[in-house]
Amino acid sequence: MPSSVKRQIRPYWLLAFGCVMVLALLGITYTHSRMNAEVVALSDINQKRIDRLDQLWVLLVDAQASALSFLLMQNDIYLEPYRNAAARLEPLMASMNFDIPPGSDDHADLQDLKRLVDAKFQYLGDMLSQGKAPVAVSEEHGELGKQLMDEIRVRLAILKARREKAHQDLENMYLARAGKIQYVGYALGAASLLLILSLFVVQQRQVALRARIQELLKTENSRLEAKVQARTVELSNLATNLTTTQEAERQRIARELHDEMGSALTAAKMDANWLRRSLGAHVDDGIQERMLRLIENIGSTISLTRRLVDDLQPPLLKGLGLVEALRSLGQQFEIDMPVEMHFSEYSVKLSPEQSLALFRVAQESLTNVRKYAKASKVELSLIEKPGMVVLSVRDNGIGFNTEHIELHGHGIAGMKHRAQMFNARLVLDSRLGQGTRIEVHMPV
Repeated sequence: MPSSVKRQIRPYWLLAFGCVMVLALLGITYTHSRMNAEVVALSDINQKRIDRLDQLWVLLVDAQASALSFLLMQNDIYLEPYRNAAARLEPLMASMNFDIPPGSDDHADLQDLKRLVDAKFQYLGDMLSQGKAPVAVSEEHGELGKQLMDEIRVRLAILKARREKAHQDLENMYLARAGKIQYVGYALGAASLLLILSLFVVQQRQVALRARIQELLKTENSRLEAKVQARTVELSNLATNLTTTQEAERQRIARELHDEMGSALTAAKMDANWLRRSLGAHVDDGIQERMLRLIENIGSTISLTRRLVDDLQPPLLKGLGLVEALRSLGQQFEIDMPVEMHFSEYSVKLSPEQSLALFRVAQESLTNVRKYAKASKVELSLIEKPGMVVLSVRDNGIGFNTEHIELHGHGIAGMKHRAQMFNARLVLDSRLGQGTRIEVHMPV
């Protein structure tokens, strides 16, 4: 196999070896955790069995002391521990029978213990039923009570010693298994150390290679960024120049329409009125009707020309300012649908170019609402905030998906550029079925 191919596949061998190490460590960790859990559970169970043996002895001592106290004091209050011990005896013996089931090595000793406990409680019951203190009982009965307690103590000691031995055996087994796992862990740790050293060598080679690649990429990115920045500046300057040229062309067309076409139409209307008055009764009614229609058409054309001039060069914007120009724009739009307008009480402090940019944004937004939004209500507002003026146009129309904004023509792109010309921020918020909101935050 060629050396270049070996170098290429070496990281994959190291990766496979690392995966094997990780799986082995996970397996050992899982086995150790399971073993810990089993040992803890078995230790807890064994400790509970030992505790139940101690509880039995405590119950017997309490019962005997209670019976003796009753015989001495002849007061029923001293029988309460005896009754409690008798009530707790049966469930305790049932638990111990479950701890040492039939067939186990200690079951015979448990049965002997149970008979001794029953005999002891029988002895205490006979003593209480006779109502005689131990000193009044025969020597034989007294020896029987002590003998029962001694035998019970011996049986409990035997069972407890066996339980403790089982607990110790369990701990020894756990320590032996833990020692074996520890040796395996040492071996895996050494293998992992070798793997880390190998990976470190490979990683250092990769770092050197990445450093070379990053240096090349950095040089290339710097060149591309400079080129993109230059192209961006050129495009921005071109767009600004186009916008300025467009406004200048609008002003020229507005002047031409107002000065040339407006004057010609006004003169034509005056001539038509003069002809109609001069001809008078010399023409029939049909010609008179056509003359009136001509005069009306000329008047409609004059009104249309004035509206075109106002759209191209808003007269109120120069004469009364941005607020009144926007108010007039909203009133014209109210022919199509209701417009709710909110404007600043004072004239905003903006340059003529900024005012024109905001007016064009509002004009384009209302035009889009009329064409596409299918709205029933529009809100138009211009308010002042610290250091800026905010223009807002909101509708309750069908909205659109802003992720595919390029599908909605050049109007939005034009509004964005007009905002960028003055370091303003344009906010476009629209959702399908929830209307559209366009805001321009223009710094003063």
